[in-house]
Amino acid sequence: MKILITLACAVCFSGIATAATQEDDVNRYVQIFSSSQTFDQHAVEALAWMGVSDPRVFDVVERRVLAGVAQGQPDKHTKNEIGLSIRALGFSGQPKYRDTLLQISADRVYGRYAKTALEDLPDYQKWNPIISNRANFDPKYSDDVNRVLIMLRSDDFELKKIGAKRIYFQNKDEVLLDALVEQIRASYQYSNAQRSDTIAWMVKALGSAKQAKYRPVLEEVVTFTTDRKIARHAKEALEK
Repeated sequence: MKILITLACAVCFSGIATAATQEDDVNRYVQIFSSSQTFDQHAVEALAWMGVSDPRVFDVVERRVLAGVAQGQPDKHTKNEIGLSIRALGFSGQPKYRDTLLQISADRVYGRYAKTALEDLPDYQKWNPIISNRANFDPKYSDDVNRVLIMLRSDDFELKKIGAKRIYFQNKDEVLLDALVEQIRASYQYSNAQRSDTIAWMVKALGSAKQAKYRPVLEEVVTFTTDRKIARHAKEALEK
């Protein structure tokens, strides 16, 4: 599963990081995408981790996509906007957008975005209900922190990776770093080809905090892991 949109930009979008209910999340997104005359890149990219699947949001995105694709040869700026919006349809996890994505996948300009979105679609169909399940939210923490905790504690290593990237690019909340320690220690000695990249990202995210209290964990990983990639990231973190 390819998450090609960097979370470095998505983390900057804090306008809907906290909401009272899932319905609030949906309403804010609908308002943003329906009323904005300019493209809100951060809002679109944030759909990669918000856990939103409601068609009220993505129907608006789909209309913009279809209108943009129909315009023909775009400039670089427009191509980026429409490409990101196509990717967002994959983040919906909604099968109803599959036909639209299949249609666009044959397009010379936007086909590669649609193909990646088609790969994302079944993953987000599984993930979004997990990420957005407020029954698992702890009221002591922000919505953003709760979502990342859910990602890290899931059994899906691809979803764990998204959580680790969120921490690496922005959120250095102590509860998240402590959760990383827990996840790293539970997994680094049991790495395999499918898990290696995720564990490496967790190590990288922990190292990005640059806090002395986590150095023993990184040193432990360097000493005991047999995975070269994981060891390399732990060493690099210790050297910074």
